[in-house]
Amino acid sequence: MEGKEITPQEIIGKFEEKINEATKGLAGSAEVENLKSELSEIKNLAEKDQTEGMKEKLVELESAVKSLKESSKNAPVKRKSLVELIKEKAEKIQEVVKSGKGKVEISLKAQQDPSDIGTRDDYAQFLEGTIKKPVRATRITDLFRRVNVSTEYVKYREQNAVTRDAKVVVACATSTSNTKTTWVNRTVQIQKIRDFVDICIDMIDDYSFVASEVEQLVNESVKLKEEAEILAGTGNILSIDGIASEFDPANVLAPFTGAFQSATLAELTASMKAQIFTFGQENSWDADTIVMNYNDFVKFMHQKNADNDYLLPNFVMQGDGILNGMKIVTSPLVSANTLYVFDSSKGEILDRQGATLEMSYENNDNFEHEIVTLKVIERLQFHVANINQDAFMKCTNISTALTALTA
Repeated sequence: MEGKEITPQEIIGKFEEKINEATKGLAGSAEVENLKSELSEIKNLAEKDQTEGMKEKLVELESAVKSLKESSKNAPVKRKSLVELIKEKAEKIQEVVKSGKGKVEISLKAQQDPSDIGTRDDYAQFLEGTIKKPVRATRITDLFRRVNVSTEYVKYREQNAVTRDAKVVVACATSTSNTKTTWVNRTVQIQKIRDFVDICIDMIDDYSFVASEVEQLVNESVKLKEEAEILAGTGNILSIDGIASEFDPANVLAPFTGAFQSATLAELTASMKAQIFTFGQENSWDADTIVMNYNDFVKFMHQKNADNDYLLPNFVMQGDGILNGMKIVTSPLVSANTLYVFDSSKGEILDRQGATLEMSYENNDNFEHEIVTLKVIERLQFHVANINQDAFMKCTNISTALTALTA
C-alpha cells in the first residue's frame, strides 16, 4: 500500500473489491454498513490529499475487512424473503411514488423447496412391525391340561355299574351282599386340524416380513379352530356344548325353583354350581369356571335395584372376576344370553402332535410357478370321560332360567 506508483483512488478501489468479497451474501448487515462508512471517510481524505490520515484509516479498514472475512466463513447465509427486501427498499419506493420517476431494483435468488422433490413420502421412515387386526385370545383351551399321547387311538377304563350293599349285623348273624362293580373300556380317536396357504417364493425373498407373518397366520388359524371346536363344535372333536347337561326350567333342581327374590347371574351360576356338586355326590365335582359372553358380564356387574343400589355384594363377587368361587372367562365364541359352568379339572386335551409347520413346493404345479405351500397340522382330541360329563352344564337361555329361579 506504500508503493508510490499506486494512487489513493486505486487503493480505495482495491478495498472496495475486498469489502465486496468479504461481505458477499451478508448484504444489509451492520458490519458492512460500518465498512462502507469508513470507506467514504477515506474517499474524503483522498480528495483533500491528507496522506497520513488516509494511511491510518486504511490500516483500520484492512483489519476490519479481515475480521469480517473470517467470521463470514462460518456464518450461515440466510436468504432474505421478498417481504424483507421490500422493507429495505421502502424509502426508495416512497421516493419513486412521490416523484413519479426512477426505479427500484429488488433481486431474488433461486432456492430449493420441498416441492422440488417428487413423491417425498417415498423417503419416509418406515416403522417396524405390522399393525394386526384384532383376534380373540384362546382363553378356553388354556383352562385344560394337555396330555401327550403317541397313537391315533387312546383307550381308558371306567366303572360301568357299581353296587355297594354293606349290611349292619348283630354279633355273628349271617348277612347277604350284592356289592359288585363292572368295568368298561372306552376308545377315543385323535382328530386332525389343518390349514395351509400358498405364497410366491419371490415374496418371501423380497419382503423379510412375509414368511414369519404368514406362518403366524396359519398357526393362529389352527389354534382358533381348535378352541371353537372344543367349546361348541359339532364335528369329530368332543365339545363342551355337546356333552353339557342343560340348565333350564325343565331340569332345575326343586330347591332352586322360585327360590330367589330378583334372581341375577349370581343366583343362576350358584344354582348351576350346586346342581353339578349334587350330581357328583357332593364329592366328585366342584365347578370352578364360568364361560360367558362379555356383554352379559358387563350388564350383570352393573345391575341396580329400584333405589339405584348395586345388586352385587362383595361376598358373592370377589376381585379378578371370581363369582361364587368360580373364575369368569369371557369369549366372543359364546352367544349372548347363554353361559357355561363346569369343573375344568374333568377335561383334558390329548396331544398327539402339536401344531407343526411344513413347507413344500412339490404340490400340483407349485414348482413350475415358484409357489411354496405353508401347512400347519395339529392332531388332538378333547377328552372328558363319560362318567365326568355331568360336571359340565350350559344355560342356553339366561332370561328364561332367571324367571324359573325368581319367586
